Amino acid sequence: MNWSQLQRAWPFLTGARVVRVERSENTTWLLRCPAGGFALRRYRDGYSNVRSIRAELGFMRLAAAAIGAAIPEVFSTSSDDEILMASDGTYVLFSLIEGIEASHEDMVRIAPQLGEVTATLHACVQESCQLDDWEPDSRWTWDLSAFEGSTPRWGAWQLGVAKDDEHLLDCLGAAYEEMNRRLGAASRDTQSFGLIHADLRAANLLLVDSNLVGIIDFDDCGLGWFVYDAVTALSFYEARPESLALIEGWMTGYKRILDLDMTMLKLVPSLVIYRRLLLTAWLHSHPHASVSGLSRSTFGYDTERLASRYLEAPEDIEYMLS
Repeated sequence: MNWSQLQRAWPFLTGARVVRVERSENTTWLLRCPAGGFALRRYRDGYSNVRSIRAELGFMRLAAAAIGAAIPEVFSTSSDDEILMASDGTYVLFSLIEGIEASHEDMVRIAPQLGEVTATLHACVQESCQLDDWEPDSRWTWDLSAFEGSTPRWGAWQLGVAKDDEHLLDCLGAAYEEMNRRLGAASRDTQSFGLIHADLRAANLLLVDSNLVGIIDFDDCGLGWFVYDAVTALSFYEARPESLALIEGWMTGYKRILDLDMTMLKLVPSLVIYRRLLLTAWLHSHPHASVSGLSRSTFGYDTERLASRYLEAPEDIEYMLS
């Protein structure tokens, strides 16, 4: 971190101390100084470019204007740019939202509130941000393209399965083919498909007194099916007993704002498999990443159980998660 260059860009950071460093796709320093609390992010080289970062920040402004939960504010540099191209990387400075990171146990309780907040954001997208206004290649699209090409989004999911576990590979391969067929035929009209957060897991939700007060980390935002935002709330814990209650609570809150088309509801099991396979790839490509409460040793077994139930009833989320 080139601290002198950062202080020239944001002079009010003078005297700041690092409270915590978080590393995932990017590196984020949580800072405290007389001017307040801040989150300084350095984007990982090759993961995002300036154009995609600007699109991310634009979506954050849209979200901040639309929903009741707090969204981090972006602080411009002394040269009046939201992005700093420093000698050692690309930086953005955000406000630090006060709150406690949600636990998986919190998720069922806040699911209706999360569903309502998510629907409010989706309603804003549907009303004010048509797909034609979004530069097609400025952000990712969360569809089958995440698995395709020579460099899948988080790597090939097959690499996350032991080579000698032929039964698991066969099971997940069959689930992938079924998912591929269903998502390939799914509607992309503006009532079903649009700009989404795409990572509403517990780690990105902040609570005060058990209430959802903030949503952070829009780094994965892009185009996708709106119900995918519900599925991401289950991330890493899809096989837990309370996951069905979480999905049902999310839908209850969502329906207070927007209707949920039955066709889209039937797509949820396919999106659970989609997310689970993405996470299988992510865990392999991030071997040192820590996810609270996650057992890597049972992740494959749980994924197989979900895939087997999906193949038996690919439109029945209750059966799949029960």
